[in-house]
Amino acid sequence: MMPSALDLILYVAATARVTTLITHDEITAPTRAWLVRRFQPDRRFHRLIVYMLGSPDGDMTGCPWCVSMWVGLLSAPLMWFWSNNPLVMIVLIGLAASQTTGMIHSYGRQQ
Repeated sequence: MMPSALDLILYVAATARVTTLITHDEITAPTRAWLVRRFQPDRRFHRLIVYMLGSPDGDMTGCPWCVSMWVGLLSAPLMWFWSNNPLVMIVLIGLAASQTTGMIHSYGRQQ
C-alpha cells in the first residue's frame, strides 16, 4: 500500500533529522571523528566518507546534502513497505517532532 501524504511528510522530516544527527549533532561527534580518522585520505572511497562526515578535528562539518541522499535511499523501503506499522510510525513521528522543534528553536536565531 502506498504511504499517505502525511506519512511522506513525516518521512521527509525524519530523514532530515537523521541526516543532521549524522552530519552535525554534537552527540555523534565522537563517532564521526573516529570514523573519519579511520579512513585513509589517499583512497577514493575513503575520501568520499570523510567528505560526507567532516574532518576529525571538527573544522569541517559533514555534507548534509550527500548524507540525506543515502539516508533517504536506505530508509525508503522501510517507509514503502511498513508505513502502516505502528512502531515505524512512532519512530517517524518522534524524529519528525525533533526536526520540527529544532527548526522552530533555530528560527530567527544566529548560531
